[in-house]
Amino acid sequence: MASKQPAHGSSAQTTEFDIDLVAEGIRDHSGPHHAVAVVTVDANFTLRVEISAGNQYDWQLDARIVNGSLEVRDAFCEGDHVHEDDVPEWIKRVLDVVGKKLLGDVGA
Repeated sequence: MASKQPAHGSSAQTTEFDIDLVAEGIRDHSGPHHAVAVVTVDANFTLRVEISAGNQYDWQLDARIVNGSLEVRDAFCEGDHVHEDDVPEWIKRVLDVVGKKLLGDVGA
């Protein structure tokens, strides 16, 4: 886990996670093997999770921590708003991994 400079003002904190999609059981050997998730937390504890993987569309998810996991509040694909039901299952599973890493349940 590597921290970066604040992205949205001096009080924001940004953390980057490298996720092995095959090892996590999220993708098989035919899809992308690796994803990068960048999480930005601002002063109001708003989470923005940006997920990119190989030749897949880039996703931005506004989330909050509820009962020990991340819950999607808004989703965007390549900048366009997407209804929560249309977020691909693999993106939701990456978000679960990110939530566990943020909460310290999984080694970084």
